[in-house]
Amino acid sequence: MPAESTTPRLELHQVTKRLRSGERELVVVDAVDLAVVPGEFLAILGPSGSGKSTLLGLAAGLDRPTAGEVRIDGRPIQDLSEGELARLRRGRVGFVFQSFQLLANLTALENVLLPLELAGAAAPLERARRMLAEVGLAEREHHYPAQL
Repeated sequence: MPAESTTPRLELHQVTKRLRSGERELVVVDAVDLAVVPGEFLAILGPSGSGKSTLLGLAAGLDRPTAGEVRIDGRPIQDLSEGELARLRRGRVGFVFQSFQLLANLTALENVLLPLELAGAAAPLERARRMLAEVGLAEREHHYPAQL
């Protein structure tokens, strides 16, 4: 296997998130170490309120850790500006949500096309169609979310 394939795409080093409510402090994520390499799949499981969504938000740069370091493609992200984080997320981070996060009045194709056009992607229509084909939805590109 080439060395590149074992270089972590995502790294968390002693990542902690604390929330404060008055005098009370709640540790939501506690000193998590994690490395995910290309091609690896990761499932985060746990009961409601256990910090899964917070951990994902920290890993994606949607939230900032109280302590520790998050790296995407080897780059520490804590000190990036909101604009830099937005560009990084747009190009390098994606989520598969448990429930649909689609605009109800847009077709499947339009839902995939919209962020590509906003990002200024080259050949967005062809790319959107290819993406739908990759997940087995090519024949359903004109269906609305309620029809999927």
